[in-house]
Amino acid sequence: MSKKKQPVGVAIDDVTIKGVDGLQLSINDEVIGTIMPLENGSFEAQIGSNRPVKVKTQDEAIEYLIQTYNLHH
Repeated sequence: MSKKKQPVGVAIDDVTIKGVDGLQLSINDEVIGTIMPLENGSFEAQIGSNRPVKVKTQDEAIEYLIQTYNLHH
């Protein structure tokens, strides 16, 4: 018996952390992680208290957060 497909609500909200504007990614009202811009034009994606991961684009950061969330759920 297969599971029915359920819609997944993904939200990207603007946040300010330590005076720096960034993004917060949520899936079904559960905060997954944050994306913060770096001075050199790249971004840092961080899940909870884990070490931040540096990526080149904001889209890569979003993909990283969603992929990591899917691995653990």
